[in-house]
Amino acid sequence: MSVGKQLFLSLLVILLAGAGWYVFEHRASLFGGEGAVTAAAPGAAGGGGGQRGQGGFGPTPVVTDVVASDVSSESVRAVGTVLAPRSVNVYPQVTAIVTELLFKAGDQVAKDQPLVRLDDSDQKVALDLADVALADAKKALERSQKLASTNNITQTALQDAQSAERKAEIAVLGAQIALDRRTINAPFAGVVGISDISEGDLVTPSTVVATVDDLTTLKVSFLVPERYAARIAIGQAITATADSRPDAAISGAVSAIDSRVDQAARTLKVEATLDAASATAAGVRPGMSIKVTLPFPGQEQLAVSALAIQWDRNGSYVWRVDGDGVKRAAIEVLERQSGRVLVASADLKRGDKVVVEGLQRLRDGARIAELNAQPAADAAAAKGG
Repeated sequence: MSVGKQLFLSLLVILLAGAGWYVFEHRASLFGGEGAVTAAAPGAAGGGGGQRGQGGFGPTPVVTDVVASDVSSESVRAVGTVLAPRSVNVYPQVTAIVTELLFKAGDQVAKDQPLVRLDDSDQKVALDLADVALADAKKALERSQKLASTNNITQTALQDAQSAERKAEIAVLGAQIALDRRTINAPFAGVVGISDISEGDLVTPSTVVATVDDLTTLKVSFLVPERYAARIAIGQAITATADSRPDAAISGAVSAIDSRVDQAARTLKVEATLDAASATAAGVRPGMSIKVTLPFPGQEQLAVSALAIQWDRNGSYVWRVDGDGVKRAAIEVLERQSGRVLVASADLKRGDKVVVEGLQRLRDGARIAELNAQPAADAAAAKGG
């Protein structure tokens, strides 16, 4: 085929394509726009699909819903560690042999109640000797005072007798302290844990002889993201659940907030005091991990039907009714609820209408015909009835 014929055929194809495009763009005026509009009128909703197929140039029939508002629910969920407000490992102050254990695991003990006795035979002897020395010193002081009253002793001798008595008193005090250290007492009221020692063991100041936990109150320590730092307050309510009783809710309140954010994890440490009765009923003990929920006051947000939301490469959006047409309104999805979605949008306000059915054929500025005389939720309820 010659070059001239090829050029001629190319121009012919281009002219035919242009003519087709012109006819498509001006179809309403060329083929009777008035009839086409009438064919898609709302009153002909029952046969709208067939008429659009015949004419296809009228408003798009759609179902709309009203943009409402609702309060968003926001909370932090974290895994925390249960703590006792007072929990201590009890150590002896001396090295000695255990002679008596005065507790068993799980016992409730009072403050200063004896827990362990150590061998104290040497200390008792030392205390007896100190008592004897003190008695002798007191007698010597009495004789010196009598002689001083008759000027038969020097002032220096009298002072020496007084010093001897004071030294004897201090020696008694030291011997008593050494003896007292052979009895290990509870530092505060609480519950004693399991101990690994038994009678006859040699213990040193690095040996844990008992553990005592104050279980009258329990706390939970957990971490929250730094973006919530300004919204946490002392006294804020929390709820918690333990794996031992996942069906039992444990109430509590924030009792302490750390003064700094962990710069590596970008988290803030928070402590909350748990309700002792519900925590005990759920089997919560110090060291256990529990799931903590920290709710925050909700904020009012726009709410649209889940059916109205569309997505493309530019993000999520809805079709907002604008007169007898529609306009695209970009949205940000905040929270999904049952059948509705809380959104943020600069293009929407409460009371606007959005399209929930008939979305596939819409484009920006397209004309529509609303088929529903009531909100989509009521229409759905009517259909269900």
